Amino acid sequence: MKRLISILVALSAWGIAIGQPSVRIAHGPYLQQVTDDGFTVVWTTTINAASWVEVAPDDGSHFYAAERPKYYDSHIGKRRIGRLHRVRVEGLAPGTTYRYRIMQQGVLCDEGNKRVVLGEGYGSDILKHKPYTATTLDEKKDQTEFWVVNDIHAQDSIFRLLLEGAEKAKPDFVCFNGDMLTSMESEKQLFEGYLNSAAELLTPAGIPIFATRGNHENRGSFSPSFLDYFPTSTGEVYYTFRQGPAYFVVLDCGEDKPDSDIRYYGLSTTDAYREQEARWLKGVVESEEYRAAPLHIVVLHMIPGGKSSWHGEQEIRRLFVPILNEASVDIMLCGHYHRYQWIDDGSRGTNFPILVNSNRDKLVVKADRRGIDIDVVNTGGEVIKRHRIDK
Repeated sequence: MKRLISILVALSAWGIAIGQPSVRIAHGPYLQQVTDDGFTVVWTTTINAASWVEVAPDDGSHFYAAERPKYYDSHIGKRRIGRLHRVRVEGLAPGTTYRYRIMQQGVLCDEGNKRVVLGEGYGSDILKHKPYTATTLDEKKDQTEFWVVNDIHAQDSIFRLLLEGAEKAKPDFVCFNGDMLTSMESEKQLFEGYLNSAAELLTPAGIPIFATRGNHENRGSFSPSFLDYFPTSTGEVYYTFRQGPAYFVVLDCGEDKPDSDIRYYGLSTTDAYREQEARWLKGVVESEEYRAAPLHIVVLHMIPGGKSSWHGEQEIRRLFVPILNEASVDIMLCGHYHRYQWIDDGSRGTNFPILVNSNRDKLVVKADRRGIDIDVVNTGGEVIKRHRIDK
């Protein structure tokens, strides 16, 4: 009888697998939340799956020379099943390059507590191509280079022109400084708007993404899912990190109009969120980690308000600027206006310069202990503006 039951169970599992689609990578992968001791890999699959990431040192050995540690997509002590996968790899050394591959098993049957049947494993098969790489951050690095793009509004062709050459130049990271979409309505729109191209152009070179939320990413039925695709070290859409001599403060601008505006349908709580963010920011600039850094760079989509600015910009000036004016900020990088501006006259209440990047250019930023060099580069690869900030 026991043997008969075993045979029936095996036949049942085989029957479930018949006609079931094989799991494949649908979008990604791409690198997020890179720190000095780890990184997060994000991707989606064609069907529900259980996933993991295998990691090996970049030491010239074959990936299959030894059993490699596995890191699972898990949450509160249990592996997650779904189409979106976010695997955190930790316990790594600073400033070190690692190889990794992603794997998943499709869910053939999910009957809850009764049984779960997983299919064959499939992923980034390194027998066919090289494994992906990721390099952890390193505050001891002498300099850092990074790129900034913003206000793409799903114009993928422009986005691709701006990222052209990234694989060869290999900046430490690329910052998406807000309004990459006009609104967030679906996962499909997110990937087709720019994130498929980002994965294609950046992941093979091991270049991570650091994302800033713009006011337009606050909008749309899919907007509450922002952190699912762009996880941060704080669990909020504002966070910090350090690379080389530069300490980065990535701020969330919130919406540009008051919460009561009819276009927000009574759902916006931006004003309270900015108040919370300001309290967090005060603690950041008072920390030893912040004070010890030679350079301080603020990344924020919307600019602090001027005389004729809208509500959101005025709130940024009221809440953030007094804190930042006491924090030895070297440069603030913004977008939002869709046109280039260099503001160093104090008209926005700041005692530090503000560079507003257009929606058709990228910033190429190089920083060391002596200062910061910024090139404004158009879609043709031509440097159209150049700035130097001496420390």
